[in-house]
Formats: sequence, C-alpha cells, structure tokens
Amino acid sequence: MRQKYLIVFSALMLTWVTGLGQAVSSLNFNHWYDPVSEVVLQLKPLNHGDSVEVFFRVRCNLATPTSYMVKWEKRESFAQRQGSAIRSTDTLRLTNGWFEGRFVFNRPAKPWLLVAKLVNIATGKAWHFFRLIESHYPVNGYLENGGRSWDSYVTAEKVYTIHGSGSGKPIFVSYYKDNFPSPAPPFVVKELKMDRFLFPDSTFTLNAGTALGPFTKEGLYLAQEDTASGFGFSFYVKRSPYPKYNKLGDLKGPLLFVTTQEENESLGLAGEDKVKFDRIILDITKDKERARTFMRSYFRRVELANYYFTSFKEGWKTDRGMIFTIYGLPDEVRFEDGFEYWSYKSIKQMFRFARAGSVYHPDHSVLVREKGYTEYWYQTIDMWRKSRY
Repeated sequence: MRQKYLIVFSALMLTWVTGLGQAVSSLNFNHWYDPVSEVVLQLKPLNHGDSVEVFFRVRCNLATPTSYMVKWEKRESFAQRQGSAIRSTDTLRLTNGWFEGRFVFNRPAKPWLLVAKLVNIATGKAWHFFRLIESHYPVNGYLENGGRSWDSYVTAEKVYTIHGSGSGKPIFVSYYKDNFPSPAPPFVVKELKMDRFLFPDSTFTLNAGTALGPFTKEGLYLAQEDTASGFGFSFYVKRSPYPKYNKLGDLKGPLLFVTTQEENESLGLAGEDKVKFDRIILDITKDKERARTFMRSYFRRVELANYYFTSFKEGWKTDRGMIFTIYGLPDEVRFEDGFEYWSYKSIKQMFRFARAGSVYHPDHSVLVREKGYTEYWYQTIDMWRKSRY
C-alpha cells in the first residue's frame, strides 16, 4: 500500500501535463459522486483575512501500483478553456492513506476557479476537479482529529481540536437541534425554504486549539470568531456508524420517499420492533427475497447520499441526496455559473441544482423543481417498491 502511494506522490510532485484545454462547463464530473472512482481529490479553502489557503488531498483506489500526473490551473470562468498554470512548492505528506498538500493565494478581488486535471499515466484516463476561490468565502476554521477533518459531518463519540482563522480570537459555538425537514418530491414546485438565519438552542465559547467532544447532542454546530459576520464554519454531529444507519428507528425517515403516508406512520409506530418493521416492508415488496434486496440496495444509496451531501442536515434530506437515493449516480454531472446539472440517460431526465450556500453550509444546493418530473418519479418509486430498481 505504501509503495502505491509513493508512486502517486512522485508523479504529483514532479510531472505536469501541458494544458487542460476544455472549459469546465463542458466536463463531466460524475466521478465526484462515484464510490468506485479510481481516484479521489478533495479541496478545502480556508479564509485567513488577506489570504486564502487551499488544502487538498489525493487518493488512488487501485490495488495495483500506478503513476499519475496532475496539472493545476487558475480559470477566470466556467467557459474559459485555458487558464494560467499553478504549481505547488509545498511538500506533500502521506496521512491516513492520502497525500495532502496546500496552496496559499492572496485574497481575490473577484471569484475564480482552481482547476486540477489528474491523469493515469499508464491508461491516459483523466479526471477533473475544481473549487471556486472567493473573496468572501465564509469558512475560516476547521476541526482536527489525527489530521484535518474533511467531511461535513463529525462523529459524536470522538474528540476534536477546534481551529479558527489563526487570529487567536476566541471561537463562539452555536448549537441547533432543529430537525430540518426532508425535501418534497422534485415535482412539488412550492418547496419550503430554510431561513438564512437561525436561532441557536445553546451557545458556548472555546479558545482555538482546545478540545471539543465527545458530543452529547447530535445536530448542527456553527463556529465563529465574530457572530455578527457571515464567516465561520459548520459541522453536523452524528453518532456512529453514520453515514450508515443501524437502528430501525433511523430507517423510517429515508423510507419516506418510497412509502405512503400510512406506511411511513406505521414504520414510526413499529419503533425498534423488528417483527413489526419487517412485516410492513414485506407488505410493500410482497416477497421476502425482494424485501431483503430492496432494503440492502436502498440503504446503500442512503449511506452514499449521507456521505456526499450532508450539510446542515443529513445527506438524504438534501435535494441532491434525495435524487441520488432514488435515481443513483448520474451519467453526467456538469457545472456552470452557479448551477449543477445532473443527467440520466435511461430516463432522459436532467435535474438542475442552484447553489444556495450560507454560513451554515457554503456548498448547499437546492433543486429547481418542475412539474414535469412527476411521471418518472412515480414510475421509479413503483420500481423500488417492486425491488426491480
């Protein structure tokens, strides 16, 4: 395992391809949400006042050692085909199976895109990644537990070290226990929207570099050095084994999409009674083997939705999480000027998500709902209930 990553490491540090050559808006990014993608690259900007520090990490998922090369570019827009090259001079370090590094940029006057192209040298296959670098990117802190916390959710049973922007100011933490609602189906045009400003249920203050956790309360936490500003960073606390669910009481919520109101209420009344719970699922699928297949397949999707899309609420409760749970990995994922487009060839449907970030989660997106989604939604739900999806 270590040999594999040393090969990746040397390629990342020493080899640079000669240009990306394609507009970001023309690229397919569905590998971002593919659990069996050969490579993963994550980017996390951190605001330091006059500068923006971008942390990144790279992992190869192949069992056989191979070599990769990467090129970084600065793009002014999603339509620009060729940007200016950026080269990291910092040493990458191997941490928990990932190679990690960073860039530091002056605070930009206007937003721009940090774009990476990662290439398998042996096969020539390429993957693209990008991150919007903004003047007022709201994230200015992070958590650490044996390394930087990269996920938007943290484990309640663990202890983390909290860090701010490096100013040395105390960090004010607000806690919200609000059980945010699950999304309406994609054809319900009048979707309820979350208030951009929430009232915390409790608050406390910590110094940067001090311990936080284990947590006794699940929910949303917002850490800020100045509560009157739009800067800060949030994290969603869940008990393990999240993003998986292992209690019957947790299964009722995600099953909302594929059950009737009466069935869902019955699941809630069943609580942790497995006999009652199984009987309801069997009534839906009409067959024990189909019931097992349905539950295994459906909650694998829910787990992935939680992993990829957790924001200020569980991933399955977000619009992207809902669409991912029901329809699976899109054939194409494209970005352009604040919108994310998902295309499914088999049902000839495209879903458009608008960026609707806030201090509670800068990367949150909401579905642009249309009545035209009705037919395929119900057809797909029917296939799930028959365990044919």
